[in-house]
Amino acid sequence: MPRSGSLLLPLAALGAALVFLGRLAFVAPPSPSLRAREVRSLVAVSANPNSVPTGLVWPSPEAEAKLREVDGITMYPTHAWTDDMKPIVPAASKLDATPVIIGVAADSGCGKSTFLRRILGALGTDVTPGHTAIGDMMTVVCLDDYHTNDRAGRKATGLTALDAKENDFALMGVQIEALKQGKAVYKPIYNHDTGNKDPPELIEPNKVMVF
Repeated sequence: MPRSGSLLLPLAALGAALVFLGRLAFVAPPSPSLRAREVRSLVAVSANPNSVPTGLVWPSPEAEAKLREVDGITMYPTHAWTDDMKPIVPAASKLDATPVIIGVAADSGCGKSTFLRRILGALGTDVTPGHTAIGDMMTVVCLDDYHTNDRAGRKATGLTALDAKENDFALMGVQIEALKQGKAVYKPIYNHDTGNKDPPELIEPNKVMVF
């Protein structure tokens, strides 16, 4: 199905940015002329200064006692849900076209999130401050947010964040599908600075959704 010209132009710019910044990030060394101020402007995420641990570990009797299910979706209490949250909710506004879904995969800690925030900066998009980088045409979601347990919880289970048991793939799948359908979601947050799971944030569908 042909897409509108208004969407093709940003996608073409995104493709060009991927090629150019891919070489810049992974082949060329950092330019000494890139000042610290400019580097900081590319970083859109920020940690919650009031982050607190849930004190829960999945699986455990304490966590199982607080387990909820909404519309067939299991809500693990380790995601720090509040009582009024649902995993999928109506979007604030309707998009003109189905969101373009892009997946970016690479080794842990290699710079995927930093690379994608550079693309947001290269496109000149305005980014809303917060945990997730949200621009006027593109949203970049970090899948680390779907870790089932926080850092202390993984220490208790003896499993690493790379273990499938430590990731809520079921929630990830239904929320990606919901965003593709133009719905909004309350996405979990994994706070890399504190190692805690912060309360989920509302993510609206965007023209381009990068995971």
